Amino acid sequence: MIQHSGITKPALQPDDVAMLKTVLRQWCQEKSCDICSPAAQHVARELVSWFECGIRDQHKLSGLMRHMHLEVRSFPHRPVGPRRASQPALFGGYND
Repeated sequence: MIQHSGITKPALQPDDVAMLKTVLRQWCQEKSCDICSPAAQHVARELVSWFECGIRDQHKLSGLMRHMHLEVRSFPHRPVGPRRASQPALFGGYND
């Protein structure tokens, strides 16, 4: 468990991470968005937040993401290429 600001959150289990990756990949495919893009990273943070708030159902999370009003083009473009060590990898990075 992780304690942060007096709030105890259970650690994400491997099955949880796999499910969240699946939901994120589906969103990226629907939006024609690279999984390492700033927009996908924003969505990944939202997914984890929803999961931590108790929304654990894959279909519910997918539905929430479809209703997110996010303009993919409004995020700064970053060229696709090998990830540098300084770039964070949400849900395991480029090729998982």
